[in-house]
Amino acid sequence: MKKITVGDWRKDIAGPMQVVSGSMGKEKVHFQAPLAIDLENEMDRFISWFNNEGELEPVLKSGIAHIWFITIHPFDDGNGRIARAIADMQLARADMTNQRFYSMSAQIERKKKFYYDILKETQKGSMDITSWLLWYLKCLAEALEVTD
Repeated sequence: MKKITVGDWRKDIAGPMQVVSGSMGKEKVHFQAPLAIDLENEMDRFISWFNNEGELEPVLKSGIAHIWFITIHPFDDGNGRIARAIADMQLARADMTNQRFYSMSAQIERKKKFYYDILKETQKGSMDITSWLLWYLKCLAEALEVTD
């Protein structure tokens, strides 16, 4: 069991936040989040971008917001839940209505294994998010189909 920081950015007391696999001594780092010291700046940039209405297509902005937030990984726990809530919030903005009959969060939860696979693929190397956005849009289409 490890202690988590509540109500503040993660502290990286045990080192940077990493997604790691493999046995002890043969670990492979798949992803490392920005250092804790950089979180305030990273989150300021994210929030400023997210709240700017700009010219980006709103549904694409939802997918980009999700991957950007989850990549910053600002908290010790709950980053996935918050990223899904951010995505749903942006989709609600895109719908321009307070009545929604689909949930991207619920659909991602149904596709959890694939979600983790695409995150792993997207967060390594160049951070090209094309595959992520294609997966995200397919997932959104499936969420819409569930409402029929």
